[in-house]
Amino acid sequence: MSCWIDLLLDIANSVYKAVNPLIGKAVSRRIIGFRAGGDITRYIDVVAEKAVLDSVKRNKVNCTLISEEMGVKKLGNEQEVYLVVDAVDGTTNATRGLSFVSTSIAASEVNRFSGIESAVVMNLIDGGTYTAVKGEGSKFNGVRIAPSRRRDLSYAVVSVDLSKSPTSVDVVTPLLKEVGALRALGSAALEICHVASGKLDAYVDVRNKLRTTDIAAATLIIKEAGGLILQPDGEPLRDVNLTEVNRFSLVAAGNKRLFESIRRLLKSKECSKGR
Repeated sequence: MSCWIDLLLDIANSVYKAVNPLIGKAVSRRIIGFRAGGDITRYIDVVAEKAVLDSVKRNKVNCTLISEEMGVKKLGNEQEVYLVVDAVDGTTNATRGLSFVSTSIAASEVNRFSGIESAVVMNLIDGGTYTAVKGEGSKFNGVRIAPSRRRDLSYAVVSVDLSKSPTSVDVVTPLLKEVGALRALGSAALEICHVASGKLDAYVDVRNKLRTTDIAAATLIIKEAGGLILQPDGEPLRDVNLTEVNRFSLVAAGNKRLFESIRRLLKSKECSKGR
């Protein structure tokens, strides 16, 4: 197994240098067009994806690049690696100047979600960096991390994403009544990594809207840290092709007992829609 972590770090640093000066600036919000999935593309997204492309070309990597803005793009001749990229995770935060934005990059030598072997998630505000290599654990700024051991939901800090999905409020209402402290931060990759490092105790998203590009890197990071990331009913995340458009609901938790407390409070029938 090759290690692609140096390439991923180069890409992340390139995005950081290009995007950080734009955060909170009016120009970052300018609508440029529409991304591959049909959502609006803003100026900050275009700048970030150009930084990704420039880094890949500078490193002379033959790859299949899978990103939110461009979709699936082959670069070079002989296939070496699949790169799964969300150049700016938390675009709304970035354009408003809210300090919770990340870039997420993952590498796999096969076209399967389970094949992800290297991952980087970088905070685009301060450059703080989560990394993972399969079988080698996870780190934050080079220091090994581990998830929270908190098991009592009534004392847990849990982030729940309810954006653009009013029907999911009914699903999570029992959970909202039980958690010790509730957050909604706006960057799934960074929130999952915060669970991996114990800054959050859990992250919940039952909207069935998360894409592979949103979670590929963070999934490896939390698994290598020793945390859990599963579907809300307790089943593993689907092992999909990286080049296909897929949507996910998930729960990331620091430990099994906390996960089970969350699972029991969710309406599993509703959470399982879209599987």
